[in-house]
Amino acid sequence: MKKTYLLLPIFFLASCSSSNDDIEAAINNGNNNNNNNNNTPVLVTKMVADGDVSTYTYNGTKLSESKNLTDGTVTTFTYTGDLITKSVTTGSNSTSTTTYTYDSSSRLSKSTTVHTSSNPSSTTEITYTYPAPNNVKMVVTLSTGGSSMIKTYTRNAVLNADGSLKNWTETVASPNPSGGFDTGNGTLQPIVYDTKNAPFKNVTGYLKLMDQENENGSTHNVTDYKNVVQYSISGGTEWTIFNSIYVYNASGYPIKDTRKYYDKTGSSVTSTEITTYEYNHL
Repeated sequence: MKKTYLLLPIFFLASCSSSNDDIEAAINNGNNNNNNNNNTPVLVTKMVADGDVSTYTYNGTKLSESKNLTDGTVTTFTYTGDLITKSVTTGSNSTSTTTYTYDSSSRLSKSTTVHTSSNPSSTTEITYTYPAPNNVKMVVTLSTGGSSMIKTYTRNAVLNADGSLKNWTETVASPNPSGGFDTGNGTLQPIVYDTKNAPFKNVTGYLKLMDQENENGSTHNVTDYKNVVQYSISGGTEWTIFNSIYVYNASGYPIKDTRKYYDKTGSSVTSTEITTYEYNHL
């Protein structure tokens, strides 16, 4: 099964509005990697994910607004300096608001997402602590309005040398319908990355966000991902297992991602998703 993303919408599409100061800073900071046009950083201008078409607006290299042209949802983004501190997604019947806070080292320390709709609201809160330079502890709590039953994931993660997510072990406390909690134990196997450029590496503040799958803090693309949780009482399983095959442009950015998701054994394909990207230039 595929997990719902807990943080920002993963795929960004952008128009080409720009701020000269932001662009110059991005170039000076080395964010213009493998860019054949040295005037502006490479930014995604269009993404089509399984038929969903989105467009995004930037202020320089800061993401300001995204529009899903298929379902009509609009997401606006707020920055404090170079850090993303808020996103609000509004649809016809629901609104999701995510706020982000950071520690004194500009590392993500907390994110809170509140989703409201005609049904009871739900909240996802993630706290981040850093017991060592190459470790981060993430505590994820999921709650629904009007219910005292809260599901909690506690993940002890290891980071790569570049600060990207490598792997984790986790424990889960999940409410049991018959009372009490079902305990799960899981592992995220070491993520395999390519050596090319991630589509959103030049989006200001994006690499600070870390949760799972595509929000991993890496400037590269995930090719293999395997996270499995096994529950002790119910015998149930949660899993996210996929591999991606990319087609790249001349600058080493993906223009197509063919992602195959697998069953909990990792042996049978359950679905295939194709995502294509367009950029402001090579």
